[in-house]
Amino acid sequence: MKIKNVIYSICSVVVLSSCNYLDITPAGKVIPEKVTEFRALVTSAYTTVPAYKYLLSVRSDELFPVSSGQTYSSYINIALWNDNASNSLVSYPWGDLYKTIFYANSVIADVMSAEIDTQDDSREQVMAEALTLRAFMHFELLNLYAKTYNANTASSDRGIPVATSIDIEQRYVPSTVEKVYEQILSDIEEAKSLWKVEEQPEGTKYRFSKKTALALEARIRLYRSEWEQALSLAEELIPTCALEDFNDPQATLPYVTSSKESLMNLEKIVGSSDVRDLYVLPEYMSKYKDGDLRPAKFFVKDGEYYKLVKGNGDNLKVSFRGAEIYLISAEAAAHVDGKLDLAKNRLKALMEKRLTPELYAEKSVEINSMNQQQLLDEIADERAREFVMEGHRWFDLRRTTQPEIVKPNPSGNTSTITLGSGGVGYVIPFPTVATDANPDLKN
Repeated sequence: MKIKNVIYSICSVVVLSSCNYLDITPAGKVIPEKVTEFRALVTSAYTTVPAYKYLLSVRSDELFPVSSGQTYSSYINIALWNDNASNSLVSYPWGDLYKTIFYANSVIADVMSAEIDTQDDSREQVMAEALTLRAFMHFELLNLYAKTYNANTASSDRGIPVATSIDIEQRYVPSTVEKVYEQILSDIEEAKSLWKVEEQPEGTKYRFSKKTALALEARIRLYRSEWEQALSLAEELIPTCALEDFNDPQATLPYVTSSKESLMNLEKIVGSSDVRDLYVLPEYMSKYKDGDLRPAKFFVKDGEYYKLVKGNGDNLKVSFRGAEIYLISAEAAAHVDGKLDLAKNRLKALMEKRLTPELYAEKSVEINSMNQQQLLDEIADERAREFVMEGHRWFDLRRTTQPEIVKPNPSGNTSTITLGSGGVGYVIPFPTVATDANPDLKN
């Protein structure tokens, strides 16, 4: 289906919640035919990626809304796993993620036959970005709304609808988890021969490059417990991954766009200033020991609460950064025979940049004496300390032990509310707006 022969104004059966779901040719706009026009279209895809990872921090064991805060009612259902509550004021993304996919599909369908009208870009690069962005969005949706990957059950576990074309006649029926991953990995593989940009320069780091496509695949392989592949990809990246040293007073926060640690800064950490009413749960704060330099960087004391310094702003964006690559290498290596020392070294390399020399010396000795399980537990805790509010924690809990989570009960009937170990709460149900629009999602 050629874009130039079709005007898209789609009310897709995937969601979707409103018309003009994807409007490729709004009034005054031209149908893409040139490379620069397809670049503009894939840029539109990037800009539709929503800021939502902080909501996963509220869902996990990281954050909780302040009962006296102005936005308490916005977040309490998220915090207590009351999914699709009728009075919820915020929700996890669905339509925006599929909208990004549909923009990417529009590029993928026709960019390779586009007229070359620039020397600064290429059809191949735009195509590679669109393929990788489509893979990323399917990966995000899968980890939100499906069971975590299990090689023994993935071929039968319900996943999410796969969207690889713009077809208003298509039925959007959930594929299995395995089929969704097959599409994700196929897109990444197809892009590998197309990359022209090894690493995006400052100013365009919201775009994918060959380097960040490798980072995405490393994360995917980790989530699939494909340890040797995850390790190989992470090790390929590490020589070019800088780390901020918190022992340097001039060190930049690693999740801002100006950080030397930033690999890709597509996603905003927060979507609004409403995070001022979210505090860090005390049990989570206890993960930081005296001599860990992160609390002073990440948090501010506000009365009896610790709140995140991360706040709001267009410069607070991160999708992939150096610390994640080190921790992917550490976790994957810990699962590979004969690589335990490498796992310890990668973990220590990050800790050296985040702890005082005194605490690092102590932790280094401790890590050197760890067995495999002790080391894996330490790596999990380090990921928790390092990536607070970046969305990793919820996905990490899901893909590993799915532990019990206990939270304060605002009703006062009991002192706490618990998400049981391995409970159904570890899979977010499809949004009501989507199931109402598409009966195929109810099966």
